[in-house]
Amino acid sequence: MRVLIHRLASMKIAVTLLIALLVILGAGTIVESAKGSETAGRLVYYAWWFQALEAALAINVLASIVDHWPWGARRTGFLFTHSALVLILAGAAVTQILKIEGHMPIWEGETSAQFTREGTRAGEIVSLPFGLRLDAFEIDTYPGTARPAMFRSRVVVVDAKDGKTTPAVIQMNQELSYGGWKFFQSSYNQTPDRDQTVLSVAKDPGQPIVFLGYALLLIGMVTVLATRISQYRVVGKIVILAIGCALCGSHPFAATAPDAATIETLKRLPVQHDGRVMPLDTMARETVWNVTGQTRWQGFDPTGLVVLWVVSPEEWAQQPLVKIGSAALANELGLPPGTRNATFNELARSQALVALVRRAHAAEEGGGKLSGVLAAASQLDGRLSRMWGFLSKSDLTVVPHPTEVNGTWTVPAVVSIDALRPLAATPSAAIERELTYNAARPTRIAWIVLLAGTVLAVLAMRTEKRWLDAVSLLALIAGFAVMTWGIGTRWSLAGRIPASNMYESLLFLAWGVLFFALIVFAVLRNRLVVLNAAAMSALTMALTDLLPIDGFIHPVAPVLANTAWLAIHVPIIMVSYSVLALGVLFAHMQIGIGLFAARRQDLVARMNDLLYWYIHIGSILLIAGIITGSIWASSSWGRYWGWDPKEVWSLVAFLAYLAILHARHQRYIGPFAVASISIAAFWMILMTYLGVNFVLAAGLHSYGFGGSSVVNGMAGVALAEIVFVGAGWLAYRRNERAIGGAGAPGRLPVV
Repeated sequence: MRVLIHRLASMKIAVTLLIALLVILGAGTIVESAKGSETAGRLVYYAWWFQALEAALAINVLASIVDHWPWGARRTGFLFTHSALVLILAGAAVTQILKIEGHMPIWEGETSAQFTREGTRAGEIVSLPFGLRLDAFEIDTYPGTARPAMFRSRVVVVDAKDGKTTPAVIQMNQELSYGGWKFFQSSYNQTPDRDQTVLSVAKDPGQPIVFLGYALLLIGMVTVLATRISQYRVVGKIVILAIGCALCGSHPFAATAPDAATIETLKRLPVQHDGRVMPLDTMARETVWNVTGQTRWQGFDPTGLVVLWVVSPEEWAQQPLVKIGSAALANELGLPPGTRNATFNELARSQALVALVRRAHAAEEGGGKLSGVLAAASQLDGRLSRMWGFLSKSDLTVVPHPTEVNGTWTVPAVVSIDALRPLAATPSAAIERELTYNAARPTRIAWIVLLAGTVLAVLAMRTEKRWLDAVSLLALIAGFAVMTWGIGTRWSLAGRIPASNMYESLLFLAWGVLFFALIVFAVLRNRLVVLNAAAMSALTMALTDLLPIDGFIHPVAPVLANTAWLAIHVPIIMVSYSVLALGVLFAHMQIGIGLFAARRQDLVARMNDLLYWYIHIGSILLIAGIITGSIWASSSWGRYWGWDPKEVWSLVAFLAYLAILHARHQRYIGPFAVASISIAAFWMILMTYLGVNFVLAAGLHSYGFGGSSVVNGMAGVALAEIVFVGAGWLAYRRNERAIGGAGAPGRLPVV
């Protein structure tokens, strides 16, 4: 029996199962993108063979726990992590077998004590031992819009057993728990007479088991890390501090343009737009960027340009400033080859564009995803609507509601520069703060400062001058300060943590790189940390500043509002990406040294050692981010795991790093293999971050859908990575032969 248990506990089996799971899970997301979530669930996630694979992993982990008896204090972390995996898998099995979930529609004024089941027994009517009466359904909207900011159901629990009635409120991220059942706000239907709420209902006996597993897993992974630290005293202080902090030209209308003083005044004009009050400066910047594709069109200040649209609409409707956005669309519209911009009048009168927009709307109403010419036509229609808002003056909603604070603002009776100027005379502190933020452009300042820091760090390494080290570190700190101010100011302007879209997540990614690097440098005093962090953050911030990414503040969906989990989950997951990004930079440097400075095996060893610690810490932060996201999903929708593509790819990335750590610990792989495989593993992070949004174009977490430029860019970088790692492997083999042959590729002694 002991021999059988030892064989079942094989680390090779464990690593093989981890690799098999991550490959299959990745394939499952491709099936979902092509065929839909139901097909992916039937063919992959809930298929008998996939469940058998999960059971095999559970058996392997259980056998490993038994095989390592007696455990002792040194194996406390091992016992916690492996017991946690068993609990999570067991809890998931209980969920699949015993969970009851469904939906309950209730009209205002009516009481319901039953719901329609979903899942394996879909359509079955389930009766509850109590009823819910809907007294009122309410929708909060963002000021001046019909966009929902929150929707809620005011209900009364009617318990016939004891005659009690209990009032309660159910809204996004605020559930009702009663009698072992949980109710979540799902959707709604509105009619002229009354409203209907649709609640999700769930009873999941497996969830507490899974959540206990989550807690044990985090405790266990931190304990394992502490055990490793005791074996690497020099690096120990870095890791302890890191975890403690990381968790805790000329133009034809120049004569009619407003003078500079008038523009500066009108920039401060408060306007209600996109669900909040902002300065006209912000609205103008966003509109000009959307309409023309440029931050400044032919040198015009954005505020000055939109004011000209307002006061001279006939003239500006004839200027070729509207971005077409697609050569294929320009061809469909019959425009000359190479046309990138056209006039408002020309496009608004185009019957070809009208036909394409109608087709796009019909496709969207049918539930289809727009692509190609139809997507470009829909976007062009949006740009025309933006410009029309100023040409018609309808978007100049600068007169506050007379009685309601959040009421809809209106357009003044007379719209002219003289009429608008007095409304901008006394701007609020919030308006001034946003103007400062717009003018400062912290992303640009940050990457320029960090680029200078990168150059100084390289010079410091080449010249060995300590004062250059000091100046490069100061540049790193200055860049971090600018980024922190920018994120803090954006947070105060939006009234929420800036972590709701691609642009804002990139801010946190760059900030997290510097945050972690400063902690590491404070202990290790390693100039490589400064160089890597400055280069990585400078690149990220430069991409954020220079790429055509929407950097404006927008309202968030109700599921992102009224919850602390957004401020917990997103920073943790982004800092994990930052740490792993720094790690993959060390992996590239390690392979690069093998290519261009093969004699510096001491540097290879240092790079590989740092890479190991970054992978270990990054993995802990990654699983912490996955767990907090799972808990958030449970509080929002009543399910802690839904096989959403971003969830799945996060898990795939974690399994990949877990496989690296286990294989390295058992010396199945050596320094070169660790570096090359960690590069591949980081591509799974990129798939989570970018691929789900732009390649798969599926799931609940997408910030934007299929962009060919992003896909082509990712493919090009991936090809370059393959060439780089391949060249590194050839150099590794050559170096191995030169020193007499130290074993098979990837099997050099682990440093």
